[in-house]
Parts: sequence; structure tokens; C-alpha cells
Amino acid sequence: MCGWAGPCPRSRPPRVGVRVVTADGTAEEGSHVVVTVPLGVLKRGVPRFSPALPRDRLAAIGRLGFGRFEKVALRFAGPFWRQAGSPHLMVFPRDPEKWMVWVMGLDAFGGGPALVLFVLHSAAERLAGAGADAPVRGALGMLAGTFGRPCPEPVAVAVTSWAGDRWAGGAYTHIPPGASPADAGLLGEPAGGRILFAGEHTQGARLAYADGALTSGIREAKRLLGTPAVRLAVNHAPKGD
Repeated sequence: MCGWAGPCPRSRPPRVGVRVVTADGTAEEGSHVVVTVPLGVLKRGVPRFSPALPRDRLAAIGRLGFGRFEKVALRFAGPFWRQAGSPHLMVFPRDPEKWMVWVMGLDAFGGGPALVLFVLHSAAERLAGAGADAPVRGALGMLAGTFGRPCPEPVAVAVTSWAGDRWAGGAYTHIPPGASPADAGLLGEPAGGRILFAGEHTQGARLAYADGALTSGIREAKRLLGTPAVRLAVNHAPKGD
């Protein structure tokens, strides 16, 4: 829960600021807070704000869409797709009821013999209720149909499920009918002067992109520090033995 513009506990001198209380009761206090949770989390009414967010802010959260974009990653013993001259693929199934899938070979980028299938919104929703193994079996079947022969079994697999992740609720912000980029701009405005917001959903120029999230963070850093520019630094973790 986030709260602002209220006094701190009586054991301390009264001052105006923010207080953040976590699910286990731990509390942190400060002059400001930057909220970076995804739009899918805000749509669930999390975190709770006291006082509540302004009505126009809540309306914008409701209008904007938050879509699914999942990935099925398959690692193989070797890049058999290279033998067919296909470093990457865009697969259009014969069945018009099925979906187009982008297939990217990570070996082209030094990632080893692995293929990643990008499953878009409507297809991801259909896969969600098809069982844990369905995305992998479906991917192998699609590849077999594309190459005209069975694919080798993968040595490792990974399937995302962003929509089912309680800390994400989806993958990217989009503008459905009735919404506009101005809604995203509104979500980037401070609430109560002390609660700041960042994330790809808080700016209309680069919705759904990582650089949109990055630039929104820089925007809020400048706002918080009251400076026209900030300097970014990279902290390198110490190397292990």
C-alpha cells in the first residue's frame, strides 16, 4: 500500500511524505516513491493507494489494454534448420484458424542451437488453457510441417506465461478503441505531488518497448532530482572465482 500527504507515526516529528507498507507489514517512509509496477498489475488494483488515485487516472488504467506476447524456446543438439537454409522463419499455417508465428534462430546471435517462437496475443490466449506441454508439442508440429520432416526432440525447453504472472499480468500496453496515447501520458503524471510513475505504459511514444520504460525512468529521475539531465552509470558486479 502506498500513502502520501499524511503525517508519520506520532513517535516522530510530523512531516509530509509517503509511507509504503508491504504485504508482511514492513513499512518504508520517504519524501517520494516511484511506482514501476506493470499496467497489468495496476489493473488488478495493486498496490492500494491511500488516498485513492484520482478518478481520471483510474479511468485511463481501465481504458488502456495489456496484451499477451509469449515465447516458446527450444534448444536442440544442433541447428538443423541451418541445413534447410533458414536462420529465421515466419510460419503461416495452412489452417486459417491458426496463427502466424515468428521463429528466430538464436545461433545467429551467438545463443547456441536454439529456436524461439514468438506467440502473439490471440494465439497465446488459446494456448493458455491447452495444457503445460501443448506449446512445445504445437511448436514441434509447426516446425515439422514447415521443414517437411519430423524435428529432433529438444534437449531443453522454456515457455513464458506473462499473463499468469501475478507481478506482470501480461506483456505489453496497447491502445484499444476508446483509449488514446494521452491515457499513457496521464499515467506518467505524479499523484499528490509525491507518487511518481514509470514504465512503458506511462508514455505514449514508445508503448510496449523497453526503451519506453527506460526513458520514463530517466524522466522521473530528472523530475525527482529537479535537474534537466541525469547521468547514467553502469555498475559492474565483481567477477567470481
